[in-house]
Amino acid sequence: EARVVLIATGKRPRQLGVPGEGRLRGRGVSYCATCDGPLFNKDKVAIVGGGNSGLEAVYDLLKIGSPRVNLISNTPLTADEVLIEQVRDNPNLTVFTEHEVVEITGDKRVEGMRIRFLKDGKEQDLEVGAVFVEIGLQPNSELVKGLADLNRWGEVKVNPSCETSMPGLYAAGDVTDVPEKQIVVAAGEGAKAAIQMQKYLQRLG
Repeated sequence: EARVVLIATGKRPRQLGVPGEGRLRGRGVSYCATCDGPLFNKDKVAIVGGGNSGLEAVYDLLKIGSPRVNLISNTPLTADEVLIEQVRDNPNLTVFTEHEVVEITGDKRVEGMRIRFLKDGKEQDLEVGAVFVEIGLQPNSELVKGLADLNRWGEVKVNPSCETSMPGLYAAGDVTDVPEKQIVVAAGEGAKAAIQMQKYLQRLG
């Protein structure tokens, strides 16, 4: 039992939900190109996601010398134009817009993937040694669903004091609707929440 609670459950990477993804996670399937990209700098790779995160990953992998980077997006590219321009003419980049991932293949590690063109359903196989999924993050807010107000992305709504819509329930970090999802921001919000929680308990007496 407690009179005050802090929710700081963060976010998790959005997954593709395709065959092979879970089985090969950590064996070539990654959700952080910045973290794991250097491990595959000699492999052909694929990046899934046409937003800013996807294009930033493309830039990073091309910069470290990946021999072939395949970018797969189920829509036209939605990244900022400046990011697209940075990589547009690179000969080592192949872009597949309006394509979806059907399956990630391999035995003990990623060896390839199958993609499908959304307009005609035609499928093709790509030889890759790693797949980087860059389609955003999902807040771990299921714990408070129905208790506190969430925004349309599932983030916990908080005021400047880190208070949620439920008295005594506070939230901090990436699980909230506070902008800029960075460690330094989350740590600061956590410290602020702890101070406000102490004040709340003092008011309760």
